[in-house]
Amino acid sequence: MSKDKERKKRKKKKRKFRKLFVSTAAFITAAVVVVFCIYHVYFETDYFNISAIEVSGNEAYNRDYIVEKSQIEEGEKIFDIDRKRAKEIIEDEVYVESARVVYELPDRILIQLREREEKYKILYKNEYIVTDKNGYVLRTGSEKNELLTIESFIDVLYNVGDSIQLTGIEDVQGIFRTIDYISDEFGSSSIRGISIYSKNSILLKTEYGTFIKLNLNQDIKYQIVFALKIINERFSNNLGVSDGMIDFTKGDSPIYIEDFEMEEYNE
Repeated sequence: MSKDKERKKRKKKKRKFRKLFVSTAAFITAAVVVVFCIYHVYFETDYFNISAIEVSGNEAYNRDYIVEKSQIEEGEKIFDIDRKRAKEIIEDEVYVESARVVYELPDRILIQLREREEKYKILYKNEYIVTDKNGYVLRTGSEKNELLTIESFIDVLYNVGDSIQLTGIEDVQGIFRTIDYISDEFGSSSIRGISIYSKNSILLKTEYGTFIKLNLNQDIKYQIVFALKIINERFSNNLGVSDGMIDFTKGDSPIYIEDFEMEEYNE
């Protein structure tokens, strides 16, 4: 009996082995066929050749310029392109904040851009330095345009393609945050001009004709709200506000200066 059982076990093992062998052989054969088909389709046909390169989000640059910069060419095999390198090359352009290079299988490439927009022009030594909302320098020029002008009475250090630096201003971004806050809360037309002075201070000209000198080391929102309160109180008391200045840099409390003349202001 024991011998019969052993024979049966051996037969079962052989059958299992044959099934496993057949299954493995079939899998390997199928895999080889698939690999061969993929190889044939990819290398021997035009199926994965790039037939179109699309660009979106571009305003500062035209489509052909971005495609040329990417060094991607129609007719290449889609998986042969170095997307990371193309992205880095495109992002070297001054107006490009970020870029994505996306496969659209089987034969299209999409380049998606997010561009920097011109927001401010900083007047320094009769030259306008045009920046985005974060103070990133986009270009320089001498022409006037509708951008909000920020006049600097302190030294400006800049290179196109880098963030602007202002001598004596510890937090340059604080200037742009201040402008954004006022524009968001009170409207973009509420500021008619901005001047930058030493000792970490800026001077705003408001739509009322009133100037406000802010201390960037202190709570900006508090200073702005307090200044508007002073302006409203003067309106209520039939007092003029045009050409006056509210100064928050002279101590703990703001002072009001009548008939302020910016041309005579040298601090």
